[in-house]
Amino acid sequence: MTLRDDISWMRTEGRRVRRVARLRRAHGLAAFRLEEARMRKTSDTLIVLGSGRSVCRLDDTDWQRIGRETDTLGLNFWMLHPFTPTFYQFEAGPTPERTRQFETFLAERAARMRASMMIYKDIERHQLDLSRLPPETVKTLRVLNKVNLPVDDEARLARTLRLCRAAGLTRRTGLLLFARASIVQALTFGAEMGYRRIVLAGVDLNDTRYFWDEDPALSWFGNAQPGQVHRTMDPGVAGVPVDRVVMLFRDLWLQPEGIELFCGHATSALHPRLPAYFG
Repeated sequence: MTLRDDISWMRTEGRRVRRVARLRRAHGLAAFRLEEARMRKTSDTLIVLGSGRSVCRLDDTDWQRIGRETDTLGLNFWMLHPFTPTFYQFEAGPTPERTRQFETFLAERAARMRASMMIYKDIERHQLDLSRLPPETVKTLRVLNKVNLPVDDEARLARTLRLCRAAGLTRRTGLLLFARASIVQALTFGAEMGYRRIVLAGVDLNDTRYFWDEDPALSWFGNAQPGQVHRTMDPGVAGVPVDRVVMLFRDLWLQPEGIELFCGHATSALHPRLPAYFG
C-alpha cells in the first residue's frame, strides 16, 4: 500500500467522523464520552458478552461471579439474555426488518436495560426509528464515534494500528477503533477505560449459532448469518479474518499496556491462542 492509500483512508474516515457528529446532533442525541463511562467502572476486569452459543455453558455460579467481580459490555442482541450488563453497545440493521425487530425488543426491555449505559454505534449506516422507543430510552442513548481501520491486508492493518498508537489517536480524540467486528471495537473500549483484563465471552467464531437458539421462546428469531462460516471469519468478505484482527490488537495495542486478553471457553476459535477464562 502507498502513502496515497493512507491519505485517502484518513480523509475518508475524517469525513465519516464528521457525518456521525452531524447525524447525532440532528437526532438530538448525546455523544458517548469515555469520562462518563469511566464513572460506571467498578472493576479491573471487563467481560465482553457476545452472542455465541457458548454463553449457555455459563452456570449460576459463573453469573454470580460475573455480577459481583467484573464489569460487563453486552453487544448487539445481548438484551435478549436475562443478564443486564454494565454497558450495552449496539447497532441497527443490517436490514430494515432486522432494525424494526431490534426496536421492538428494545422497547419491550426498556425498563430492565435502563440500568445499562446505552452505546449506539454505526448511526451513519443504519438508524433506529426513535419514535418507536420510550422517551426515557432515547434520553439514555450515547452515540459512539469511531475510526474504521483498513482490513484488506494484514500488514497494512498492523502498520495503521502502530500509527494510531504512536499518535495517541484514541486518547487525544475519544474515538474508538473498529476493524471487522464489534468485538474489536470492544477491545479498544476496554483499553481506553483502563481495564487490566478483557474477556471475550460468547465470542465463538466457529459457527453461526447463537445463545437464543437454545431458548424455545426465541428460537424463531434466527440470525442474520447465512451458512456455516461466520461472516467475520470469511476472508471473502474482507481480507483479514477477525481472529487475526484480534491477535494483532492483542500484540500491538493491549500487550504494550500490560492488558491481558482471554476468550470465554476453550470451545472458542480463539483458543488456545487466548487462554480460557472460564472452566
